[in-house]
Amino acid sequence: MITDQLLGVLKVVLLLALYLFFARVLWAVWHEIRTPAVSRVAINKTGNNVGNTVGEAAAPIDRPHVSREHRVSVLRIISPAELKGTDVALGDADVLVGRGPDCTLRLAAETGASVRHARISNVDGYVTIEDLGSTNRTMVNGNVIDSPTRLRVGDRVYIGLVTLEARR
Repeated sequence: MITDQLLGVLKVVLLLALYLFFARVLWAVWHEIRTPAVSRVAINKTGNNVGNTVGEAAAPIDRPHVSREHRVSVLRIISPAELKGTDVALGDADVLVGRGPDCTLRLAAETGASVRHARISNVDGYVTIEDLGSTNRTMVNGNVIDSPTRLRVGDRVYIGLVTLEARR
């Protein structure tokens, strides 16, 4: 026989568990959508500074020698699982990414990549990525790029369902 007091205590415990569950869900959602503000400089093909991606005019900057520890030399595919671990070596030649037969990094149609999705270039020692008008856009660290964007070690590039990480 269950008393009314025991039922009251069970109600409170269940309600508390429900509130804790919702708090955990809200925390997880907040953690996923919160991204740090990244100052990213957009540059053109000649290496000149043309402003940052948040719309402010950027001052001209000197191009110091890129240290080895900050130089991106490899893009590693980290997802999807069937491509995970594939390295794309970056040199002086442009790397064209997409589904097309002329692409250096050819991706399958089911990855969501366009025929000519993005171009990765080496400009004055800096590796840049440029979206080529793709349908699903190109993102760096979760931000859609609209102009050539410099990549740094640790940056994540999203091309359709494919995720690449910039490495030394």
